[in-house]
Amino acid sequence: MTTTDPTKKSSEAATDEEALQARRDKDQHDHDDARVDEWEDESFPASDPPSNY
Repeated sequence: MTTTDPTKKSSEAATDEEALQARRDKDQHDHDDARVDEWEDESFPASDPPSNY
């Protein structure tokens, strides 16, 4: 009979959660960055304020 180390499973789960959270953070950053780029494009020329103000 083999026993498994429960701490190994929980550390692997933590690593998976950290990887998932990192992916979510990157996706959110990319989304926010795309919104800023869109606002920048919409504000051309600089004399016109962005429509989201």
